[in-house]
Amino acid sequence: MKTIGIGTGLAFAGLILSWIIWGLEESYTIPAGLGLLFLILMVFASGAMVSGSEMRANYATETKEGRKDRMEITKGAFLLALPNLLIAGLLYFSIH
Repeated sequence: MKTIGIGTGLAFAGLILSWIIWGLEESYTIPAGLGLLFLILMVFASGAMVSGSEMRANYATETKEGRKDRMEITKGAFLLALPNLLIAGLLYFSIH
């Protein structure tokens, strides 16, 4: 729950910064960029971008603690990305 609050705070800070820099018409830009950045981090942390043989090698050599840590990073990145993308999407579709 704390991670969603941090993501929402980042989204509103990005919203205000975008509004100051580019005006109301482009106020969704920084929250959208932050959301995409956290999504990319989530994809790389989850290991979704590797081939089948690399995935098999990762599971064979990875410890349970390492896998748990990797999944926590993935979950945290998703929970940071979610409010940013929701706010950016709502702003984009309400402005345009």
